[in-house]
Amino acid sequence: MGVRTDYSDIPAAVRDWVEQQLGSPVVATATQPGGMSPGCAARLRSADGSRAFLKAVGSEPNPQSPDLHRSEVRVLGSLPPVDYRAPLRAAYDDGDWVAIILDDVEGRHPNWSDVSDIAGVASAVERQTEELTPAPAGLALTPAADMAMRWRSTLREATPDERTAFPPWLARDLARVEELLDLLPRWLAGDTMCHWDIRNDNLLIRPDGSVVIVDWGQVRRGPVWADIAIFALEWAETPRFDDILAASRFGASVDGDVLTALLLGVGVHLTVMATSPAPPGLPTMPEFRRREGARFLEGARRRLGV
Repeated sequence: MGVRTDYSDIPAAVRDWVEQQLGSPVVATATQPGGMSPGCAARLRSADGSRAFLKAVGSEPNPQSPDLHRSEVRVLGSLPPVDYRAPLRAAYDDGDWVAIILDDVEGRHPNWSDVSDIAGVASAVERQTEELTPAPAGLALTPAADMAMRWRSTLREATPDERTAFPPWLARDLARVEELLDLLPRWLAGDTMCHWDIRNDNLLIRPDGSVVIVDWGQVRRGPVWADIAIFALEWAETPRFDDILAASRFGASVDGDVLTALLLGVGVHLTVMATSPAPPGLPTMPEFRRREGARFLEGARRRLGV
């Protein structure tokens, strides 16, 4: 979604800082595709053979991107080392550019046709949920309930033109949809630190099969079941969504209406946002939002039986 910035194109001051932190000149870089940032995301190799992973972004072209990196620095800086999270090694912030150096994790993104990958990620998500419940003290975390209120407002304030993007069944069952979205803020209350962005781009599988969860810029305070549900969104439109929640010690007892409301909230919001122009530096975002919004609303329709 983001048009990545090459390492050679980030400011010289940031590159100098990187080499100071690594203690050796950078001699090879590999830009990583994917993700929702126009910034640099690159694997680095230094002259002494050491490796690191760099994330760096400035306020141009998207002024919101640096704040996501700042959030990640705050979160990772407050958490202890664990095998399913790449540790923060150093951070840079000059008020415009923000850069993060992490351990370079040797790994690949999950293959969702491999049930062992699915099971491995589900297990890592549950271990993380257990670790982060209750949420660590001293961190100001945006409540997930705030997101639910935003999604509810998106539906209420959608223009007639924006509403044409909704599937026909949603207009027919609008009263039920509104009822569920009115309840969702209460259902998303909780005291777990939630990663809130568990998806293929943000997961790595090491050669030994262990899982690493990366990209901590979207963290929220929410219910204990949130991250396993966010992970299950990869299959929102299929019964596997239900199966993953049913198999989870955190998701099995969640009321079905709660999960349907989650699908409706995210789906409505993305569908409406897809009708707006692309954010700066993220030219494919509208298509991503349209596609994902359609999947989530189809999942809600399936669960509602309409």
